[in-house]
Amino acid sequence: MSPLGLLVVGAPRNAAAEVEVLLSLLPARLNVPVALVLHRGPYDSLAGPLGRRCLLPVVEPDDKDELVAGHVYLAPAGYHLMVDRDSIALSREPSEHGQRPAINPLFESAADAYGPSAAGLLFSGHEDGWAGLSVLRERGGRAAVVGEGEAGEGGERVSLNEVKAWLARLSYGSRMKVQP
Repeated sequence: MSPLGLLVVGAPRNAAAEVEVLLSLLPARLNVPVALVLHRGPYDSLAGPLGRRCLLPVVEPDDKDELVAGHVYLAPAGYHLMVDRDSIALSREPSEHGQRPAINPLFESAADAYGPSAAGLLFSGHEDGWAGLSVLRERGGRAAVVGEGEAGEGGERVSLNEVKAWLARLSYGSRMKVQP
């Protein structure tokens, strides 16, 4: 069984092309759900364009939808996307950093629900997401930053080309040596 239980991804609007590349790198048999917040306007249609090269289904969920491994859940326009242990939670709470959906609520809810079995990828370029990434790391989750800027204390920096290897390291626990 994978030590990774959930992957959360947060990105500012100007990283949409990079998010599309990231999604194309995800393996067809990814054994965890992916929750994604991409800053967007109220009328932006993103699930289709983001899913065109992704081997996994990219969907905009409804509140209380079950989290299913191998699916990408994109925050709907105008809603914060959060996770409970096995389901989606949508919220119309006030915007954060001028954004709804915002990245911090997703990362913080992943830290609460999944703790050390959560992993977060934050695309740099906006102030939203840094506080949530910090909470995720404090609760034992793995965190990495994609793009320029500081990775922050305890975080890693990865390029888009390194994301697949980073996920593989998280997905497969180290084998224990058998003692005679």
